[in-house]
Amino acid sequence: MVQKIELDIETIFEELNTIEMDDNTKELLQNGVPAYIKEPGMANGFMIKLYPNGTKKTVHIDASFNETVVNL
Repeated sequence: MVQKIELDIETIFEELNTIEMDDNTKELLQNGVPAYIKEPGMANGFMIKLYPNGTKKTVHIDASFNETVVNL
């Protein structure tokens, strides 16, 4: 048996735009403020810090919110 799935491409793009609007990363960077992102599979406490100049660093943030650069 074959299951037929109908996809509405317009709806998919609308959903993607909504998700992008919820993410303020671009806005922060455009305003000169570093932003933090987490990629799938990253351990707890580890994030990527994005700087407005395009630099990226992996950081660890401990329970007291102290930030340590893990690698450049």
